[in-house]
Amino acid sequence: MRPWHFGVAWLALFAAAIASGVDLLSYLAYLILFVGVAMWVVSRQTLEGLSVQRQIGQGYAHLGDTIELRYELRNEHRFGKLWLEVFEESNWPEHLPGRVVSIAGQRDRKWKVLVKALRRGRFQLGPIALRSGDPLGLFAAEMRVDAPALILVYPKVLPLQHWELPGSLLEGGVLTGQRSLQATSMVMGIRDYRPGDAYNRIHWRSSARHRKLHVKEFELDQTADLWICLDLDRHWHRGDGENATIERAVTVIASVVAKALREHRSVGLVTSGRRPEAMQPDRGTKQLGKVMQFLAEVQAAGEVGLAETLIETTPRIRRGSSCLIVTPSLDRQWVRPAATLREAAISMQAVIIGSPLHGDERDRARRNTLLGELAIAGIAAAYLPADGRIEDLFREAAVA
Repeated sequence: MRPWHFGVAWLALFAAAIASGVDLLSYLAYLILFVGVAMWVVSRQTLEGLSVQRQIGQGYAHLGDTIELRYELRNEHRFGKLWLEVFEESNWPEHLPGRVVSIAGQRDRKWKVLVKALRRGRFQLGPIALRSGDPLGLFAAEMRVDAPALILVYPKVLPLQHWELPGSLLEGGVLTGQRSLQATSMVMGIRDYRPGDAYNRIHWRSSARHRKLHVKEFELDQTADLWICLDLDRHWHRGDGENATIERAVTVIASVVAKALREHRSVGLVTSGRRPEAMQPDRGTKQLGKVMQFLAEVQAAGEVGLAETLIETTPRIRRGSSCLIVTPSLDRQWVRPAATLREAAISMQAVIIGSPLHGDERDRARRNTLLGELAIAGIAAAYLPADGRIEDLFREAAVA
C-alpha cells in the first residue's frame, strides 16, 4: 500500500466515525493514525548507521572474462535492520544483481557478485543504492552512497599461430646473419680493409692490434615499426553483437598487437574516423595499455574512406616498416594507395572482414576481384568469413 492510499483510507474511516458517532470507528481511526505515524518514524531510522563499500577484483577485463565485485555492508547502529535492498547503479550492459539482506546491530555482512564482461567499452559503476522501509511496507527509505569505479572491458586476445610478423629492410636492431653495406647500430664483426671502404668504419683498436687496417661490418634488422590501419568507415560495417564486423576487426587488431609487442616490435595504429588519426609506434606494456584502451571504446562511426586514410598516412610511415590493413571494405580504390606503400619498401598485409549478412553474387564477385587485385599488387591478404575462426587467419598462406 502506498502512503497516499493509507491517507485516503484513514480520512474515509475518520469521516465515517464522525458522521456515525460510533466509538469503535473512532478508536480504530486513532489506532490506524498511531500505527501510520509509528511506521513513518521507523522508516526514517532504517538507514541510520549504515555504510557500504565495494571492491573490484581488477579494473579491466577482456571480453568474456568474469569480474568479481566484493561488497561489505556495515551497521554501526545498535538496533538491527529487518530488511535492506542493496543494488548498484551503473551503465553496465546488463543489470547488476542486487541483494536483500537483514543485519543485526553493530554487525557487518559481506558477499561477492560475479559478472561477465559481455561487451567491450568503458563502464562506470556507482552509486550504490540502499533501500528499506517499515515492516508494514507503508513508507520507503532510500539512500545512495557515492562509490565511483571504472571498469574497462578490452576486446579478446586470441592466439594467431599462422600470422607471421612481416620483416623489413630496416637496418640495425636484431641479429639476422646478413651483412649490411650501410652503417647501423649493431656491429656484426670486423674484416680486413678493402679499397673503397669508408674511413669512419675503420676499427682503430683492432687495426692497431693487428698492425693493419680493419673495418666494422653491420647487421640487418627485421623488426621495424608495425603500423596497423583500422577502417572505421560506417558504410562498410555490418551486423550487431559479437559477429559484427567492427567487433571482429577489433579482435583481430588486439590479437596482432599483443603478439607484436610480445616479440618486441614497435606498434602504431591508424584509424579512419571522422578524420584520420594516428597513434605513434611504441613498444612495451605501456603501448599495449594505450592501444587496448582505445580499442575498448572505438566504434564504426567514421566518414573517411580507407583510400583517403592511406593517402594521408603515407608520409607517417618510414621506409622499411610494415603495415597491416584491417577492413570490411570491398572498394577497390584503396588497393592503389596500399600498392604505393609497398613500392616504398613497406611490407603490406591486409585482412578482409566478411559481413555477417548474407551477400548476393555481386558482393561475392567484388570480394574476389579485390583479393585478385591485392595478389597482383603483391600484398598478402586473408579473408575472414563471418563464421570463420580468427585463430586461423593466414592459415592457407602458412600451409603454402
